[in-house]
Amino acid sequence: MRTYLSLVLCFILFLTACSQKYTNPEELEIRGFKIGQTVDTTQFKKYKNLYFPNYLDGWDKNNVDQLPESYKDLPIAIWVLKSDSAIALTLINDIVLNITVSYLNEDEKNIIVEEMNEKFGGNGKDKSYQQVHPLQSWITYWDLKTWETKDVILQIGNSDLRKPKEPEPNDIKWNLVYSDFRIENRVISDYKRKNNK
Repeated sequence: MRTYLSLVLCFILFLTACSQKYTNPEELEIRGFKIGQTVDTTQFKKYKNLYFPNYLDGWDKNNVDQLPESYKDLPIAIWVLKSDSAIALTLINDIVLNITVSYLNEDEKNIIVEEMNEKFGGNGKDKSYQQVHPLQSWITYWDLKTWETKDVILQIGNSDLRKPKEPEPNDIKWNLVYSDFRIENRVISDYKRKNNK
């Protein structure tokens, strides 16, 4: 009987650990930018009218020009900071909707992970997998860490494209994508109301 109770208890603890609840992290500031913030676009170069994915592994060259329904007919574009090409903001006119940071080194990534664990009230969920490319011997090795509530998602990840027998690179760069849909929805609603869209 004790063994049975121990197994049940272990199973409950396992389920609790797997279904970790995150708290809302309030407004996050990433590299000096916040979602909903107005920015001076003279500091940026415009990239394209496109929507950067909320999930790093959701990017697809075939969907680069497709906007989600909530962005239709709005002046959405990615703007890249001229002085630091690692930062890209998805903007509606001059208001931040998504924040993307590229080329984070391991130390920077670890600092952000520690901060996010604290702000979300729990460790990010880890996912590692391999993506085999058809007709080629190349493999993409993905390593992702995600914090997600019903309103907010922040993901840090890297992808390493190499042949199976090639060694893992010493200096892996990380990328970050951050969205807060509560603020984004408010910004879009305000924009539509002011512009009668």
